[in-house]
Amino acid sequence: MKLSSLLTFTGVLFVLSLFVYTSENKRGTDLLSGSDYIKGLDIGKIHKIILSFNGNKKITLTRDSGRFVLENHKSYPAASDKVNELIYKVASIQVNKKITSRPSEEDLKKYELDTKSSKYLVELYDNNGKKTVSFRVGKNHKGKGNYLYKEGQNDVYLSNATLWINSSYKDFVDTLLLDINKDKIEKISLKSDKNLEIAKKENEFKIVAPENLKVKKDKLEEYTKSFSSIRFDDFYTLTEPKVRSLSFDKDIKIQLKNKLVYKVSLAKDKDDHFLRLTALLEENPRQFVVRQEDGKEELQKIEDTIKAQSDAQRLNLEKGAWVYKVNQSVYEKLAKDSKFFL
Repeated sequence: MKLSSLLTFTGVLFVLSLFVYTSENKRGTDLLSGSDYIKGLDIGKIHKIILSFNGNKKITLTRDSGRFVLENHKSYPAASDKVNELIYKVASIQVNKKITSRPSEEDLKKYELDTKSSKYLVELYDNNGKKTVSFRVGKNHKGKGNYLYKEGQNDVYLSNATLWINSSYKDFVDTLLLDINKDKIEKISLKSDKNLEIAKKENEFKIVAPENLKVKKDKLEEYTKSFSSIRFDDFYTLTEPKVRSLSFDKDIKIQLKNKLVYKVSLAKDKDDHFLRLTALLEENPRQFVVRQEDGKEELQKIEDTIKAQSDAQRLNLEKGAWVYKVNQSVYEKLAKDSKFFL
């Protein structure tokens, strides 16, 4: 074979091998149908989550002392189960198919993946402040998934399923304040137009103070059921102008059988209604002494008291430093005057 022919043949082989290599390498980086969109996500290293929505709405969740808080909403504690649900949702996104490579600005607009029209921008940061994940979610394709685009990369994909992310900060908090079963209540002290004390006697609730007050049993029973499923609508720090001058003129103390006491303070400002919540122990021993002769019942009491201490500390830490706006029906259910019981 002549040298010129050999060189030509070698050149052709080189071009073919380069084409095969490029094609195989590109295929290796493409995500296959059913594969995870976010590969190798280390959930334990997520320190911050930023969710950006249309209309300049943004939610920033930041890890603080082992849990997430709403950084840009007064650093209110986020509900762990709701944050975990969000992380799981992101980690579980799967690819249906690849749509295009190297999309133009017109392509991004068509798929609603440009900065102005994308539904969501999801950004994850590690504990060193490094952005580890950043992707946009575009329009839905015939109810079968959303277009996805990672910032800094070249491909647009369609997800396997529709991706929905809550856009209100209230969607990431636990709005439940109190949920007390009346069977666990030992005593209720109500400071309203009168100071009333309701206690469980002989397995039923009775007015014990003032002694001569005649009340209806069904009204007592109704009131003791009022402390379940108490939820709030919004929250404020103690120093915010809207709540700083409130007069909390109605107080309720609910003492449970384990000696845990919830204190509920109520205030009203025109058409708005507010609540503060703290917890303490009616009996708060500094130390516990366990003796050999103590039976299961005595040990259970000690265990219940320790748990009550823990519950009080946790509630005060999470909810004690806030003023909560509640619905009018919640306020009226709790803030009863003495005539309600007559």
